[in-house]
Amino acid sequence: MWPFGRKKPTGGPQRVGTSPGGSAMIRYGGHEFDKPQFGVLDEETVEWAKRREAVYEGFFGPCEQVFHEILPLVPHIDVYQFKPGYKDRDFWTLVTSGISDLPMSLPGSVSKDRARIDLVFYCDEPEERYLNMLRALAHFPHDNKTWLGLGHTMPNGNPPLPIFENTPNLDSFLFLPTFVKPDKWLGRQLQIEGCPVVLLWVVPITSKECALKLDKGMGAICDLFDSVEHPFVFRGDRKSYV
Repeated sequence: MWPFGRKKPTGGPQRVGTSPGGSAMIRYGGHEFDKPQFGVLDEETVEWAKRREAVYEGFFGPCEQVFHEILPLVPHIDVYQFKPGYKDRDFWTLVTSGISDLPMSLPGSVSKDRARIDLVFYCDEPEERYLNMLRALAHFPHDNKTWLGLGHTMPNGNPPLPIFENTPNLDSFLFLPTFVKPDKWLGRQLQIEGCPVVLLWVVPITSKECALKLDKGMGAICDLFDSVEHPFVFRGDRKSYV
């Protein structure tokens, strides 16, 4: 991932090896960059957006506001904001809408059921920096002809820089299945062309935590989160758990 507000990387995905924990190591750079595509939303995509919004409201409640994308990019990414109070939800839920319009570019070994995703982020209050973060992450897989999946990690630049100005310790991302019920069952009700939409939880982490996952695998980082009772609601910077 590139640091927000800075120049994007100039290159497509290259596999550069496998981490000790078994994760594929992908680097971006050194090739001609696949520029974002521009276009007009067709009727089918508009209908998908309507269906997705209806399913979202069944899971998260009435939408308080939509952070609309102004440029005619493909896919078109909006970020929906759902306030606390629906079915005992006492936090804000920010969810992208549009990554799932197109299937991601999956390796041949990965099931096609993982081709369509959207991203979720839980917080105390919605802030524009959170919305911009989600939009940048949402465009990443399609702009780079790659994919995001459960357990993936991504540094915020090389070397990684703080994701936000006031979070010096948090400089990388982890994508997990959401802990929140019933959010993790979204794909049972939201499908596009027979493919379930997988909801990925965006978790800001530290470089040391990212290294732990790469060295020891997904189980190690999940066990660590369980041991410290990592909150699913983002509340700003924190010390590294490692």
